[in-house]
Amino acid sequence: MFRHMLMGILTIVLGSAVFDSAEAGPTMDRIIAEQKLVVGVAPWNRFVLKSPKTGEFEGMIADDIRNIEATTGIKVEFMNSTWSGLIAGLQAGKWDVIMTGLGATPQRAAAIAFGDPYGYLSSTAMIRADNSAKTATDLDVEGNVISVVGGTAAHKFAERVFTKAKVTPLTDTGAAVLEVMQGRATAYVGDSISNNLRATERPDELRALEFPEGVAEWTSMSHAVRYDSLDLLNFLNTYTRAMKLQGWYHKLAKKWELPMSLVTGP
Repeated sequence: MFRHMLMGILTIVLGSAVFDSAEAGPTMDRIIAEQKLVVGVAPWNRFVLKSPKTGEFEGMIADDIRNIEATTGIKVEFMNSTWSGLIAGLQAGKWDVIMTGLGATPQRAAAIAFGDPYGYLSSTAMIRADNSAKTATDLDVEGNVISVVGGTAAHKFAERVFTKAKVTPLTDTGAAVLEVMQGRATAYVGDSISNNLRATERPDELRALEFPEGVAEWTSMSHAVRYDSLDLLNFLNTYTRAMKLQGWYHKLAKKWELPMSLVTGP
């Protein structure tokens, strides 16, 4: 019943595109004809990460992607990438949409089109448990190294906040966090949710450090497409709005033991 209701909503918004692909637009025409949506993702624990046991992607976003498939009947293909390669892969046509929690920023919006937000994050620092730093100012010292994942919102944030410490971008989160744990970096700057989870899991090794009001910046999590695929974005926005009304994202946050601020925002 719910699937029929959502398909009815999609039909209205997309001009009966689900049943008459000639009216959908070039990207949706192809997706409907092939019954396949190619999704670019980057690894993120509890959001979208391939399980070493099953080989399947799991997490909040992975569940949401599969729900699109179950709800609409359109098969979804996961394409694994790095955070720094997501936008380039989208522009090169390797995938139809980025669905990995990419932060919607004005800078990125100059290159790709973002949809309605389904989640919210802020950037925080993660330091060793034996580090006495209490503020960003304590970390912003000549000789200190701040590790980040290149191309992320946290990377841009760190470059704005830290003017004395050296900001070092790395290709993945594991490598960036390891730099801190092994003492080669003073702090890792990443998203608030992942940092809090890591600090909770390793209280004897790591500590999360939040930035104060006026320094902290929130970012919305949104799907993103090429600007020539706004018909696809319209389809995804319809899905996101319907899921919000159903409380779907609250259910996912609870399932994956993520804070409700992810859904509600600041």
